[in-house]
Amino acid sequence: MSEAVARRPEPIEPQPAAPSIGGAGRVAAGSAPLHAVPGAPGSTVGRAAESARLLAERVSARTLFSWTVAVAELTALGAGVLAGSVLGAGWIALCIAAAIVVRTTMTGGLDWRFHPSALDDFPTILRSTAGATLLVAVVPLLVHGSADPFGYVDDAVLTGAVLLVLATTGRFAAYATVRRQRRHRCGLARALVIGTGRTGRRIGDALTTDPTGGVELVGFVDDEFDEAPSVVPIGSLADLPDLIVRERIDVIVVAYWRGSCAAAVDPMRLLHGQRCEVYVLPRFHELHDRAGDSEIVADLPLDRLRRPAFRRLSWRVKRALDILLASVGLVLVAPVLGIVALAVRLESGPGVIFRQERIGLRGRPFTLYKFRSLTPVGDEGEVRWNIDQDARLRPVGKFIRTSALDELPQLVNILRGDMSLVGPRPERPHFVEEFSRTVPGYPHRHRMPVGLTGLAVVRGLHGDTSIPDRAHYDNLYAESWSLWLDVKIVLRTAGQVLGKMRTRSRSGRPGPPS
Repeated sequence: MSEAVARRPEPIEPQPAAPSIGGAGRVAAGSAPLHAVPGAPGSTVGRAAESARLLAERVSARTLFSWTVAVAELTALGAGVLAGSVLGAGWIALCIAAAIVVRTTMTGGLDWRFHPSALDDFPTILRSTAGATLLVAVVPLLVHGSADPFGYVDDAVLTGAVLLVLATTGRFAAYATVRRQRRHRCGLARALVIGTGRTGRRIGDALTTDPTGGVELVGFVDDEFDEAPSVVPIGSLADLPDLIVRERIDVIVVAYWRGSCAAAVDPMRLLHGQRCEVYVLPRFHELHDRAGDSEIVADLPLDRLRRPAFRRLSWRVKRALDILLASVGLVLVAPVLGIVALAVRLESGPGVIFRQERIGLRGRPFTLYKFRSLTPVGDEGEVRWNIDQDARLRPVGKFIRTSALDELPQLVNILRGDMSLVGPRPERPHFVEEFSRTVPGYPHRHRMPVGLTGLAVVRGLHGDTSIPDRAHYDNLYAESWSLWLDVKIVLRTAGQVLGKMRTRSRSGRPGPPS
């Protein structure tokens, strides 16, 4: 930590009122709320304000926002389904309404925003309604094979139009409620701005002075603050993870700061397990397309970083697929497991399963299972990097290593939850400790469950290859994860394994080590 930051005063405890920023963006902690609700404590307005304050303390800003939007939309769509039932088109209305709800959830319609707008959401609502209406209208035609059986097409189009109007109306009502809550200082998101320069102060001033922006500015984070000495950061970038927990931060806005971008990568990656939203002011923001998904604050576009994988519904699907595919895989390869176990037993004696400690998700150790290809001496297995060229390897050991058959027992690790089908490859504690000290970004690869295969593997990074390159691709996988990315990695891994086996059968000699 720099000497300047070390001399900064102790962090200011959060005040009941939001801080105000005056002039050049100076934080005046403990100042009166800029948008206080009028009325004495005993008045109706005062009681409403107190109720709002108590609600805000019990429910996070993001949760309150999501509930408000969800309740309004479900109420509107429920009215549409009820009307459709009365008119004899209940199932049509139910199908279209369900499609709208799913689409809203999948596209982030329930996510907290600075300035939510029903007009901005309308194209998404229109696409959801139109797609569901088309599906409901076409399926009966395909099933019954007639021009318009039972008048489904007319009913679907009319019902879709009604639900489109109701869903849009519900969104208008939800956002009006959100703005009213924010004017009463209910459901405000606690925010940090990274950067005390002119741009950071500009954003901080806009967040503080706009009553409908939904933000309570806690303070600024930076490593230096000589340009505006009265804007004293409450911490440095290295303090960011602790600040988020201590100050209960919901939103982080990354503006420009005096340090290098590379210096902020590791602190930002440490936020992977935190439930806060991160918005970034892009470089060359003057050329940024503001008609996209960016939030506009202080007339500047802010891009929200992708949410960590564990906060998405698809993350639960990943674990379910791991269990399903590992179970099916164990059944399908059971004969192969038996043959390999017998071959290892005949070649090198008892103890066909090799157990070794590896490091998994969040640095937790676990016992990894493999078919034994070589019997290590002493602690050789813990500290020796590679045995592919070891003269003690016999034909069976060489074959199961080059064909990756020695990895099949790790399907049991996947069932136990130690591993996933796809993820960074697990490493031994000795090497994890060494690489964490010497390789930039290496510790952050443990944000994801380790896997049987991974992005680095399909890029050819296994065996004696670059550890920094492996760490790069492992972190790239963590930051760009999706179910489809997992599918692509599995298919490419299968193609590579089959290619090695085909090459080996043609040449009559082992393929490259895996």
